[in-house]
Amino acid sequence: MKVEQDIVTMDRVTLEKIQVGIQQMVSLALLRDMQFESVEDIVSDAIIQRLRFYLLANKVHDEDNETAKTYPATMWEELKRDFWPNWLKRRFPVRYSRDVTHHNHKHYHVCPHLDYKDNRKHLDFMMLNDVGAMK
Repeated sequence: MKVEQDIVTMDRVTLEKIQVGIQQMVSLALLRDMQFESVEDIVSDAIIQRLRFYLLANKVHDEDNETAKTYPATMWEELKRDFWPNWLKRRFPVRYSRDVTHHNHKHYHVCPHLDYKDNRKHLDFMMLNDVGAMK
């Protein structure tokens, strides 16, 4: 009768406790409308905290573009493209598939410390798209 013993190998590791922090500056105007939410996540045994608030923004422009990717329709078509002679490819042309992806990028000017009162230099930046107004 053969008896196997459990072999346990242990190494000593020294862990260091480090301090981590998150800091965010919020103006009083934003603080009035801010929503703070704290949700317990049972699965990961953690707490999720969210801050939600609105910023005043001015849409500068929209940028629409699309990218197209063309490739052989099947693996067989790829083999035809790479290894068949030209006269046979003329007789049985390679079929291609094409994927087109549309992108829409919206560009905004945002001034996070803009109070809702009449603050002329920030409003000039937002309305006139004048970057030099902030100097």
